[in-house]
Amino acid sequence: MERFKADVLLFIYNQLKEGKVVIKDDVIDKFNINERTFYRYIKDIKRFVEDESNGELMGEKIISDREKGGYILKSGYEKNLNEKEVLAVCKVILESRGFIESEIKDIIYKLLDNCICRDKENIKYIIGNELMNYVSPRHGKKLLDKLWKISSAIKDKNVLKIEYFKIGAGGKIQKEISKRTLYPQGLLFSEYYFYLIALIEGKTYEYPAIYRVDRIEKLVITDMKYKVDYSKRFKDGEFRKLIQFMQAGELERVKFRYTGRSIEAVSDKLPNARIVEEKNGEYMVEARVFGKGIKMWLLSQGDSVEVLGSDKFREEMIETIEEMKNSYM
Repeated sequence: MERFKADVLLFIYNQLKEGKVVIKDDVIDKFNINERTFYRYIKDIKRFVEDESNGELMGEKIISDREKGGYILKSGYEKNLNEKEVLAVCKVILESRGFIESEIKDIIYKLLDNCICRDKENIKYIIGNELMNYVSPRHGKKLLDKLWKISSAIKDKNVLKIEYFKIGAGGKIQKEISKRTLYPQGLLFSEYYFYLIALIEGKTYEYPAIYRVDRIEKLVITDMKYKVDYSKRFKDGEFRKLIQFMQAGELERVKFRYTGRSIEAVSDKLPNARIVEEKNGEYMVEARVFGKGIKMWLLSQGDSVEVLGSDKFREEMIETIEEMKNSYM
C-alpha cells in the first residue's frame, strides 16, 4: 500500500514539476483511487512544496486553475508555454517555411508535448490544414544540425571551412563547389532562408559576406580560433536593420517619398528609417541601407514610392524602371 501511494504521489509531483496540468479524473482513472484519496494526496504534495522545501522551491505553490481544468504548480513566472503561446509560435514557424516538412512536424509536435494546456487537440485542429498542406523549401535540406554547428562556432570563435554552391549566370546554382575559410560572425533568417554572415580569411571587406546555409554542402568546424576586435564586433541586430532580402552592396543613405496606405509597414520593413517630413498622407523617409536589397523592395512598392536620393541611386532606379517598361513594349 505504501509503495502504491508513493507511485501516485511521485506521478502527481512529476506532472506538476514538468509544468503539466494534473486533472483529477485522469489520476483517479489511471490509479483506480477515489476522489477523497486524490484530494488527500494533493494536500500532502502541497504541504511538501509550500512548507517543507527549506526555501528551495521559494515562491512556488500548487493551485487549482479553473481555466486549465486541474492543478498546476504556480511560481513567480510561468515555466512552460500556454496554449496561446504555442499556437502563436506554431503559426510563425509554419509561415516562415524555413524548414523541410519532417523538421517542421518534429518541432511542432514537441512544442505541443511541452504545452501545459488541455487544448492540444484544439491547436492541432487550428493548424492541421496548414500542416497537412505545408510546402517544404525547394532545397529539401535538413538544417537543424548545421545551424547548431554554426552557432557553436560563432560562440567559441572557431574558424569554419565550407564548400559552397554559388549562384551563377541566369540565377542557376553553379555545379562547381567554392571552398572558403571563414570567420563566422552571425546567423540570420530572412525570407524563407537561413544565412551565415562571415568574414573571409585573407580578404578585407567593409562588411561581411553572406552565405545561404542550405547551399553549404560541407561544413567543418576547425580547432583554429580567430580574434575578435570588440570595437568592430559584428552586431546581428544592427546588420539586420541595414539589409533587405540578404542582398549585400554598398552602404548608402536613401531618401524617398512614400504615398502608400501604411507608413507603419515601411517602418517595420526598414527599422532604421526616419520620417523627416509628413504632409497630407505623403511621407519623406530617409534610411541607411545596402543598395541591392532596398532597390528590390522599393520597386515592389510601385507608384507608392519615388526615390529622391542619392542622385546616383535615383538614376539607377530610373534606368531599371525604363528597362522594365521596355520589356512590356
